[in-house]
Amino acid sequence: MSDINAATKLADMQIPESWAAYTAQRSVEQDQFFQSGVIRAVPNLASQLAGGGFLVNMPYFKPLADDAPQIPDDNNDIELHTIQTAVSQAREYGMDQGWSATDLAAELAGADPMTAISNSISDYWRHINEKILLKTLDGVYGSGTMSNINQFNATDGRRTDHTFSLQNFNAARFQLGDRYRDLAVVAVHSDVLQQLQNANIVDQKTGNTILVNGNQLPTQIQAPNPGDTIKGVRIVVDDSLPVKDGVYTSYLFATGAFGWSELPADHAVETGRDGLRFHGVDYLINRRRFILAPAGMSWNESAYQMDKATAHTTAAFPTLDDIGNAKYWNRVADPKLIPFVKFTTTADPIQSTTTSSSSAPVSSSSAAPASK
Repeated sequence: MSDINAATKLADMQIPESWAAYTAQRSVEQDQFFQSGVIRAVPNLASQLAGGGFLVNMPYFKPLADDAPQIPDDNNDIELHTIQTAVSQAREYGMDQGWSATDLAAELAGADPMTAISNSISDYWRHINEKILLKTLDGVYGSGTMSNINQFNATDGRRTDHTFSLQNFNAARFQLGDRYRDLAVVAVHSDVLQQLQNANIVDQKTGNTILVNGNQLPTQIQAPNPGDTIKGVRIVVDDSLPVKDGVYTSYLFATGAFGWSELPADHAVETGRDGLRFHGVDYLINRRRFILAPAGMSWNESAYQMDKATAHTTAAFPTLDDIGNAKYWNRVADPKLIPFVKFTTTADPIQSTTTSSSSAPVSSSSAAPASK
């Protein structure tokens, strides 16, 4: 019989550098923020760092100025206008992690080690990707440049309905005004999802029709099973979304709200063995360099470096807490072009009322419309 344990000695395994890219790709494929289109790959970001440095410039066109049209007059020439441009900056992130093969040995025994390691590590990086996205949103919405912009808080004491009701949901997505249709995905905690399911109001477009005494129920919220939507906005469920004192933060996103680019890293995968430590330890190290940039926002490198200099520390790459620091983010685009909205509610039962056409309950809100 062959020695299974011998197959789990990582130092003896031939792991090519391409395995790092494969693992990163698997983490992307399993990440629902990537799958739903919230995060979009932008390969050319990586190429800009080929010459070194930590910042990527992302030029973009501003909307045309709302100037009055010119009235035809053969005594005057047509005045020519230009389209203005601006630049936002994205920061390169660097993160490393290592694992002990002795822990992996029991997990991998009798299985293909390459596949098992890849699945384990890609799951780890998938969770890290989610944490980076949420930390970025913390920093963005804490920024003074985003004060009272693209956010709706149903728990701020100005309304009686604090829930994820249709009225509050509409108030959140209409933070973008006539660009509300850009918002294609809403990310919610499972507790909020439960309340949506308890509302039990199925969108007509699913093909399910609910009749009471021959009358069709007004339909507002589609049953949020995988792939389902609220008013055409796809639901994504993630329990890493913020929850504090019964208050839940959800986010609405447009497609491509975040740009992502994975960069080549030196020694992206490294294996080895220390025969003395703990009587023999196999290890695996994974290194990643990448960019995750929110549209319409710019990283403030000067503020970041100033803080590090003041603290007499050197840090090539921001920590998760740095990414969530409001001082390091500035809005550079018009609020309507910031493709995400913060929506704060409780997980209380969605309020119900009756309609003139039926006595059956429907999801609604009796609260007065909230001001921005």
